[in-house]
Amino acid sequence: MRTKKRKILWMMFLAFGFCAAFQSHCVKVEAKIVKRDVTPREPSSSDLQVVRKVTKLASKRWIQSFTMDSKYYYYIQMTKPYCGNLRITRVKYRGLGRYTRDHMDLKRFGHATNLDCSTVNGRTWLWTGSDCKKGSDVSRAISGFPYRKNTTLRKHGAIRYKIPDIRIGKYMTNIYPAISEDNTQMAVRYTYNNRQYFQIYNLIDGKFINPRGPVKRFSIDATYGDFQGFDLYGSSVYTIDGSPRRSFLKAYNREYNCSAVYHPTRIRRYDFDSGASRRVVIRGAKRLSYREPEGIKVVSGRRVYIMYISNTLTNQSCNIYKVKRWI
Repeated sequence: MRTKKRKILWMMFLAFGFCAAFQSHCVKVEAKIVKRDVTPREPSSSDLQVVRKVTKLASKRWIQSFTMDSKYYYYIQMTKPYCGNLRITRVKYRGLGRYTRDHMDLKRFGHATNLDCSTVNGRTWLWTGSDCKKGSDVSRAISGFPYRKNTTLRKHGAIRYKIPDIRIGKYMTNIYPAISEDNTQMAVRYTYNNRQYFQIYNLIDGKFINPRGPVKRFSIDATYGDFQGFDLYGSSVYTIDGSPRRSFLKAYNREYNCSAVYHPTRIRRYDFDSGASRRVVIRGAKRLSYREPEGIKVVSGRRVYIMYISNTLTNQSCNIYKVKRWI
């Protein structure tokens, strides 16, 4: 699923960056879909409740994931596929649609499939995939680092772990972390032989794991739609998948002779202790432009938050929702 999404993004980047004719067509397609970049109010029948309205980030970058601590939201964007250069934007909301923002950059890190954070003595550490090779966005390690505005990290953060599959001993690639809400465990996801695997680690002081000593290893079936992120809460892993809205894909496929397939937003909860699994189709944000899910967070009380991307293909915005359903 992720490979397919990467190919679509790469086509989008080439079209946007290197061909003026395509660029003018792209505006034409988006004009049919997008009228105003706003977060519409949700009806009572929706599964969603608006938490943070439309937030503007850097244009010509693709928003991939988010996380938050008690003070800030952090959003991560990919500059282009097969490159690994990322930007993290830190946002402080001040009510009534107002917010302040700053950023830091990551060079040669990865695809930004997942972003999470841990809090250590009141200090936030951000975690994502890192160490991709030149000309690739496949992460080969995970990194933790404190946020420092207007700075650039290269290749990896202050803390870095290469992750071996505990059964075969081989170091894995395409790896991403998620941190439990109480900062005591880390889930690491990786793909191998067309399956997605997870290893659960005890997290010491919010920063340290034993890469060769996971407390749990398991695999789950691939998602129906494009994989869009995951989180860890208690003994459960939550995943989110889905595509942009159907009307956007129809216009895009017609204009550029593509075959992108629509998938609704689905959240899956998998309990790795009991083996129980549940999938839920999320109904909401029906009037939001573009409407691609990117990221999921589960916080105290098992409350689930998700992000939808809005506006246009090359000028994306963030919208944060609370899921009202119990998952």
